[in-house]
Amino acid sequence: MERIDLNKGVMQTIYLDAKKYLPANIESTDLPWSVALNVLCSFRLSQPVKNAVALFIEYQDSRGKHRIPVDFFEPENDISLLFSNLVQLPIRGSVDELNLKLVGLTEGVTVEPELVHLNLEESRSFVDSKSMRKVV
Repeated sequence: MERIDLNKGVMQTIYLDAKKYLPANIESTDLPWSVALNVLCSFRLSQPVKNAVALFIEYQDSRGKHRIPVDFFEPENDISLLFSNLVQLPIRGSVDELNLKLVGLTEGVTVEPELVHLNLEESRSFVDSKSMRKVV
């Protein structure tokens, strides 16, 4: 797999509502907490890309901005991209921003999201090292 330069090429951003995907009653705590999100995304491209493309989830909490890799894709003249993974987000305080970033696109390629699905996996989410199910 080729190395993806995060500062090179075109980046597509999908802005998400953090309140829709993260438990609101936990955000008021100052304790460290983490959530596990099942991420499934499908994108259609205007033309095939020949370089590796990556999907990241980006969020901002009281410690600053974080970017966590979700999945990588090495297309072979494909115009459809599919990404999926279970992603663990370590968080402190409230989450101010939640975005998906598609990185590694070439200039002139337009991206149309076909499916964006994020699901909270409560069994793998924790507040101060305790299962979120017991805290919530």
